[in-house]
Amino acid sequence: MQQLALQCRPRALRVDAFRVALYSFPMIEFASVVEKAQLVDPSGSTVEQRIEHRTDPLTSGVASINAALSEKAKAFFLGATDADLLRDLEEKSKGTCPFCAVAEKGTRFLPQLAPEGQLRVGRAVAVPNLFSKCGVDAVAIVDPARHVLSPSAISPAALADATRVCCELLRRARARDATLVHHAVGMNFLPPGGSSIPHPHFQAQIRGVPYSGITRVLELSAAFRERTGRSYWDALLERERKVGERFIGETGRVQWIAAYAPLHQREIWGVLPGVSSLAGLSDEDASGFGEGIAKVISYYESLGNHPFTLAYFSSPQPGSEADFSLQVRICSRPAFRPLYSNYDTWFTPKFLGDDVHTQAPEQYAGALRQRW
Repeated sequence: MQQLALQCRPRALRVDAFRVALYSFPMIEFASVVEKAQLVDPSGSTVEQRIEHRTDPLTSGVASINAALSEKAKAFFLGATDADLLRDLEEKSKGTCPFCAVAEKGTRFLPQLAPEGQLRVGRAVAVPNLFSKCGVDAVAIVDPARHVLSPSAISPAALADATRVCCELLRRARARDATLVHHAVGMNFLPPGGSSIPHPHFQAQIRGVPYSGITRVLELSAAFRERTGRSYWDALLERERKVGERFIGETGRVQWIAAYAPLHQREIWGVLPGVSSLAGLSDEDASGFGEGIAKVISYYESLGNHPFTLAYFSSPQPGSEADFSLQVRICSRPAFRPLYSNYDTWFTPKFLGDDVHTQAPEQYAGALRQRW
């Protein structure tokens, strides 16, 4: 935070026992409140812990950071992925995997949407989800030929193809039914990451009803531009580049940062200025996303956290670049173990929306930047 304080204009306020630091940017403020908790530990020693509560400049979401929690994490529930268990799952699940045999045994789209039945782009294959959650609900198999359960084994090109096939499905759905403009594209990996089938795959959901989380970000982004005359995302990337602590790097035109006030564990964003929707994504920019995603998830694997979750935030309206930039958000999930704890879905993040973190974003951004 020292570099941030030097490059910005700090203002200090006193609120009871709290210290509030507001780092004023042109149009953007990174705000945090620091609390100190004291307790007597079992040995009789007085212990003090420092907790920083950060507020997201756009959404006002709060993230709390306490480095002491990393010790609890090691002692009680985190650990690293059980490598033997993962290899066993990889072997045992391959023989009965429906995605490995998708060409012969997979579902098919109706001819009105996809005359070929299954939609193929590069090595990715999209098929209807057997249990739909909306008007068009598909599974995009990253590569049917590769039943791999280590993130580092998923190639950037395969991730790019999976993104491309979801984009193509979105365009076809819109062409068939103009009401199907709202969409969600994401990936869950391994059971702690929310996946029910181990084989790497995306999900694409397209419907006529907005997604509440995406709508909120779109509305706040539009309000920021109306208030300031500038895109929030352009301003954010400009500031993060200048501050440097959370800016990670680029893959093509996609710029990667660690979220200042992360909603989820080790949350990384890939932001594409000049494009607002997956419906308008080029093949070249899909490759930029694929390359960056591969770098991030390989970094998670190096920490022992193979499971991850990602989601694209995409505008239902192509051409809204003045307000919004297309982006992907990725987070690590609990390590794959026989008995794992979903420490990221306890009552505060699950119902109240605020999470607690063991590391400041600047720490893991720096580690990931060195691997970029």
